Amino acid sequence: MAAHRADCVFGGGFFRVHLADGGVRYCQTQREVSQLAGMIGNGAIRVVERDGHCLDGDRSGDANTPDVVDAEQWLGMPMREAMAAVGLEHEADYARVYRQVEAAVLRRDNREKQGGVRASIVLKRRGARVEDV
Repeated sequence: MAAHRADCVFGGGFFRVHLADGGVRYCQTQREVSQLAGMIGNGAIRVVERDGHCLDGDRSGDANTPDVVDAEQWLGMPMREAMAAVGLEHEADYARVYRQVEAAVLRRDNREKQGGVRASIVLKRRGARVEDV
């Protein structure tokens, strides 16, 4: 069973389920989320959040599969290495993506310092398949 990290402020479970009536429920597994949806109906669930800070582990920052690159680590890579890591071919694309990723990481860090949950930010490698789980 996974364990929350010492600095985790996510809540009592690894999945936070926001209900349409404003309530919040915590579940330990995706299976529990599915069981909850079966009991109360999918229409009663507004949003399901996953605790990426604790469940994602420490493979490489926020990147826990070979299909993605941790955004913060990507910002620190030399330009050519960073371009190759995500499949960029033109420096203009790199400059645009760098600015966007930098802004996202700065916003995430700002929210975390204000007492919010640490959001995982990753970049998908070119050609990697995306699946809605």
